[in-house]
Amino acid sequence: MAVEDENLTELPADMPAFSRLVACGCRAPTSGSTLVELGQKPCSVGNDCPLERIPYGDRTGPQNQLNVFGLRIAYDTYRTELTSDVTAVHGGDGGESVCGGYGHLLAWLPLATTNRNPSMVESVYGPDGEDLCEDFSARPVLAL
Repeated sequence: MAVEDENLTELPADMPAFSRLVACGCRAPTSGSTLVELGQKPCSVGNDCPLERIPYGDRTGPQNQLNVFGLRIAYDTYRTELTSDVTAVHGGDGGESVCGGYGHLLAWLPLATTNRNPSMVESVYGPDGEDLCEDFSARPVLAL
């Protein structure tokens, strides 16, 4: 699995097989493998996350540290990472937590390992996602 996610240049609805990843000999991660990687985050809400500030724009916060696998996953509340599972997205919520005024504690939740946001999935793969591909990313996985 790649250390950094890559920005998408195509609309998610137009790339069911993640054509760009396949063209370079890679594949998109499964939702399960992403959960394993997310489970190794360097902080957990309430223990290590600085609850006096929101994660968006916080360059010194624990969400920007590499996890035990050397990956940086779920680090920006705006960015959403896609997997091969079109029923789940990981990482950010497109800014809902920031612009929606969740507050200091709840603003960390979109970065949580088990965060599920069905309305975000609908936005990504529905007509609303057509002009938002710059906020979506995928992490190439080289099958061994």
